[in-house]
Amino acid sequence: MSLNIKICRNSGGTWSVHGTSLLEVSGLPSLSASIEHAREACNAAPATIELYVDGMYIVAHQECGWPKALVSSGIGQSDPVRKRPQHAGATPWSRLIGWLRAPRHLTSKAGPPCLGEREVSNVVSLKLV
Repeated sequence: MSLNIKICRNSGGTWSVHGTSLLEVSGLPSLSASIEHAREACNAAPATIELYVDGMYIVAHQECGWPKALVSSGIGQSDPVRKRPQHAGATPWSRLIGWLRAPRHLTSKAGPPCLGEREVSNVVSLKLV
């Protein structure tokens, strides 16, 4: 049998947990604290967790022991998007071309290419001008 737990962000910025006991627990400071409270309150029993965050609805299923991390500290994630200053007189087209020409990093590690020019006869090269 799986528990049904509901975690909500309140209008004041605190969090509440429903379903781990007869009474609602409210006033928790963060989503991480709410999930940890729910995990401890039900002894990490299998659960369906419903998260209500600022109008967004998320459902997560946890097996016995809650092996999946539902939140992360952000360490090891990609760099945030850096805002570049808007240049006076720059048109949307010139900004688009600048964005298209900017280097892209699709993965954090360099790996071997999947296909080489010798392996595929119809390799196409595209150059933006």
